[in-house]
Amino acid sequence: MNSNAWRQWIRNHQGLSMGLAALILLIVVWALWPRHGGPLNTSTPSHGLQVVGFYENKSPGSANPSSLVSFQSHWRQLNSISPHWFQVNPDGSVTDLGYDATLVNWAHQHHVSVVPLVTNGQGSTDVLWTQATRQLAAKNLDHLMQKDNLDGINVDFELLNPDSRNDLSRFVADLSNYTKAHHKTLAVSVFPLVGLPSSVNGADDYAALAKSADYLVIMAYDHHYSGGPPGPVAPWGWVDDNIKAALKEAPASHLMLAIGMYGYDWVDNGQAGPANTVPDFRAPQLASQHGAPIHYISDISQNEFRYTSGGTPHIVYYMGNRSAKARVALAAQYHMAGVALWRLGYEEPGFWSVIPTR
Repeated sequence: MNSNAWRQWIRNHQGLSMGLAALILLIVVWALWPRHGGPLNTSTPSHGLQVVGFYENKSPGSANPSSLVSFQSHWRQLNSISPHWFQVNPDGSVTDLGYDATLVNWAHQHHVSVVPLVTNGQGSTDVLWTQATRQLAAKNLDHLMQKDNLDGINVDFELLNPDSRNDLSRFVADLSNYTKAHHKTLAVSVFPLVGLPSSVNGADDYAALAKSADYLVIMAYDHHYSGGPPGPVAPWGWVDDNIKAALKEAPASHLMLAIGMYGYDWVDNGQAGPANTVPDFRAPQLASQHGAPIHYISDISQNEFRYTSGGTPHIVYYMGNRSAKARVALAAQYHMAGVALWRLGYEEPGFWSVIPTR
C-alpha cells in the first residue's frame, strides 16, 4: 500500500485509528506505571479498613498457639502485624522480649508492615516523669526501628498514673518527631473512654495523642475481666458508645477499633473472681466437651454458655465469629481507619470470610 493509499485508509478509518492509538497508549502507561514494593502496603480491603493483627510468639508452657500459623494463612488479608516484642524501662532503655528477624523479613516479602507493640515495664509510669527519660526512650525506639528494619511503633503503655496524662502526650510527640522524619507509623493503644474509671484511662488524652500519632487503637474489650464479676467482654452498646466518645476527641481517620477474639471462663458463684482466658477457636470445643449449648445474646452481641465440671458451675462469655464480624462492620460504618485483631491465632477460622484480600 503506497503513502496516498495509507492517507485515504486513515481518513476512512479515523475513529478506529484513534481507538488503536488510545489502546496502545494505555498499554504503554500500564507497563511503565511504578509497582508498589517494600515493606509498607497502603492498599485496603474493599470495606476501606486497614487490618492489623496483634502477634504473639509461642510462649513456653502455654496451651495457646503462637500467631505464626494464622499470620501465614491470612497474610493476604492483613496490612500490618503488631508483635509484642519490646518493653520500655523506667530509665528509658528498651528490652527485647522476642524480636524475630526471620518474621520481619517474611512479612516484608509479603508486603505486610511490622509495627511492634512497645509496653511499659511492670506498668511503670517512671519513664514519663522527666524530659530526659522520655527523650532517651524516644531516641532508643528510633534506633530500634532503624536497626531492626521495623515500619513503626505501637505505644501500649497501660496502668499509668493519671497524673502522667500530659507526660504521655509529650512522649508521643517526641517519638513522632522521629517517626515522621523516617516515614514510620506511630500508633498508640488507648483505653476506652466510657465505662472505665479514670485510674485506668486517665492518662490517655485522645485529642493530644491524635495530633502526634497516626492512629489511636481503642482497646474495646475487657469490659468484664479476670478478677471481676462474670459478664460480656465487649458488649455491643459499650463498644458503640466508646466509638462515639472517641469521635468527639479525634477524627475517624486516626482511630482503629481493636477487637478481642476471646472470652473468659469464670466459676459461676455470683461473685467476682479469677477467670481463664478462652480463645474464640477453643470456646466451641469447650462447650462441646461439656455438652453445653451456646447462646448468642443479640442485644449485647456476645456468646455465652454454662457448664459444670467436678461439681463446680462455670460460665463463659466470648466474642465468636458473628460478634467479631459485626464489629468490623461497625468500624466501617463509622469510617474508622481500621480494625486491630487481638490476637492472631485466637480467632475462629470462619472469621476471615468477612475480611477481603488486599
